[in-house]
Amino acid sequence: MKIFSKVLLIIFAALFFLSAALQYNDPDPIHWIFLYGLAAVLCSMAVFGKFNQNLVYICIGATILQVLIVTEGTILWYLRGMENILSTPMSKDKPYIEEVREFFGSLIVLFANLYLLYFHRNKK
Repeated sequence: MKIFSKVLLIIFAALFFLSAALQYNDPDPIHWIFLYGLAAVLCSMAVFGKFNQNLVYICIGATILQVLIVTEGTILWYLRGMENILSTPMSKDKPYIEEVREFFGSLIVLFANLYLLYFHRNKK
């Protein structure tokens, strides 16, 4: 495995493990811990030369489903002027802020899994 790929996967794995750990106080923690945790495990496995294509496809499917669930809130955020999602607090007036954060988190997981597929195909 090339050094760049290994370093990138280690960074992804660390960020996903941290993200999974931070989800314990989320209103809907179970599926987020699953999604981030699975992505972390898949990236970690790839670093050690292990690859499970079926699990990668499961993670991609779960991620696409999550993206679709929060797309409406992301569109609303866009139409309302794209407020800063990092500094704007969540409130009953702005439920879309959480959905936009979830949307971008899901896209990062999706990107990492697509990279795993790409890397595995080019490795052969």
